[in-house]
Amino acid sequence: MTAPRKTFAAAFSGICAVGFFLPLAALGQVGEGYSAYRQSLIAAGWKPNVGYGLKTARGKPLYKFPEIVCGPTLCNAKWRDPKGHETVIRLIRGLDGADHRVAQ
Repeated sequence: MTAPRKTFAAAFSGICAVGFFLPLAALGQVGEGYSAYRQSLIAAGWKPNVGYGLKTARGKPLYKFPEIVCGPTLCNAKWRDPKGHETVIRLIRGLDGADHRVAQ
């Protein structure tokens, strides 16, 4: 019976940790276009995890940005902060060529 509690505690602490690693500039930017947000993260010293996203048979990123994996409506982008900690940023998928939007 202790396993579900440990799983819940680990998941909850992981969610909290993600919030603490995001830059303060991320607060209040919900709905912002991902292209602009991505540039602000890079300017702040963050690095996209380009090995996370899906690739075509020829090795090119499947999506516009190599750090993104998308489902039907939501996407995840993996980043490393300036200290090297990994963080996942949730995005609302842009359809028909529209830019993704920050969901957190």
